[in-house]
Amino acid sequence: MESVLFVLAVVLRFSLPRLLIGVVITLQLSCTHLPSYESRPAATPSPSEQAIIDQILQRYEQAVGGKEAIAGVTSYKMKGTFQVSGITAVSGTIEGWGKEPHKTLTVIEFPQIGKLRKGFDGETRWVQTPVGTFSDSSPQEIAELERDAEVFSAGKIRSLFESMKLQNNARLSGREVRVIEGKPPKGPAEKLYFDVENGLLLRWDMARRQANRSTVFVKVHLEDYKDVGGVKVPFRVRFVFESFNFVIQVEQLVHNVAIDDSIFRKPS
Repeated sequence: MESVLFVLAVVLRFSLPRLLIGVVITLQLSCTHLPSYESRPAATPSPSEQAIIDQILQRYEQAVGGKEAIAGVTSYKMKGTFQVSGITAVSGTIEGWGKEPHKTLTVIEFPQIGKLRKGFDGETRWVQTPVGTFSDSSPQEIAELERDAEVFSAGKIRSLFESMKLQNNARLSGREVRVIEGKPPKGPAEKLYFDVENGLLLRWDMARRQANRSTVFVKVHLEDYKDVGGVKVPFRVRFVFESFNFVIQVEQLVHNVAIDDSIFRKPS
């Protein structure tokens, strides 16, 4: 039971792009910390390097369906399952809803514990656990939710970073990838890995810093892309942390469904 409670404590903090899995998944890392890193000054790429970065991002946008198809997705509903391995073995179900602009709801059901619900109605971020409901409307938290809400297009990815640098090509699960390092306005750099053959984003190394806490890192693997209404979405997402993995398998995903705004509001 204690190990399951630990997982419940760390789940729901990291945000993924909304369209990447059709639902914003957040992992609350109150128990897992890695050493802090000093923020490096932003480096300016050369014109030729910037041109290559632009080509990689534009190809990614086209690979997932193109700007028009991406912009056409205004809401979603998904169902799936999750598995946790490492510190414990836990599995359960996950559901998610999202609606423009930035409204999200995620419901994760843990065995023996119950449901954990996390929502954002555009103004208030809230979490409901089996022991109570909590809210946080701090500008930093809301800014991070909005920062991660829509980054499927090349323009959205660029807007996340103060600068972007091209790294050497690498191999990832047997595939050659182009690597871009993005430096956000605050905090450590993040890395994005794009498949050379098909242009899709295969991994995103993310970092989040919270007030009075250390920086937390996670490697997000995006796998099993499938076409949903003209937009390719990874149906398997692996969050790789220092001490455990959290894997989501999407089973159903529908775009542009009618959703009542009331489901995103904090429960009374």
